[in-house]
Amino acid sequence: MFMSESLFEDIVSNNDIGSLLEEKDSSSSQAWLVFSAGTRDYAVNSIDVKQILRNNSIFPIPFAPQYVKGIVNCNSKPMAVIDFSLFQGHPEQIKNLFLVLKNKCDVAFQITDVKEFQNSMNVTVQDFPDKTDVSFFSGAINLNDTIIPILDIDSIISKVKVDLENS
Repeated sequence: MFMSESLFEDIVSNNDIGSLLEEKDSSSSQAWLVFSAGTRDYAVNSIDVKQILRNNSIFPIPFAPQYVKGIVNCNSKPMAVIDFSLFQGHPEQIKNLFLVLKNKCDVAFQITDVKEFQNSMNVTVQDFPDKTDVSFFSGAINLNDTIIPILDIDSIISKVKVDLENS
């Protein structure tokens, strides 16, 4: 099921999701955006999220790794689109929903759905349990007895840069 229209409207009506969540909770707790990419759920610190786009066209890039789907137009600025499901070696996603990240590399993750927002007062942050796959995760949150990996945006972008240079 795709995210509710009211949640989507709340998200797109604000230019800066991180600021929205900080205003709601001015304490020192962190807020997390939980989303799905393919059949798996992931979390990202809301401070790293700039915007969520829906139904934007992807313009392919020749000679890029398969998981780099192309470029999406975000407010007249090109953003490289990474299908995080393909990046992890899972099936390609068909949804045109994008998580635009705050970083100097102008990257957007193609995702399947936005699940929910959580603050750290409602979840437990812990080390990522699968020690064989820690390179792209900075830890995990335990949400209702479900372990959800937290993306390490910097390590993912570093990997993408290396793959682009080698392609």
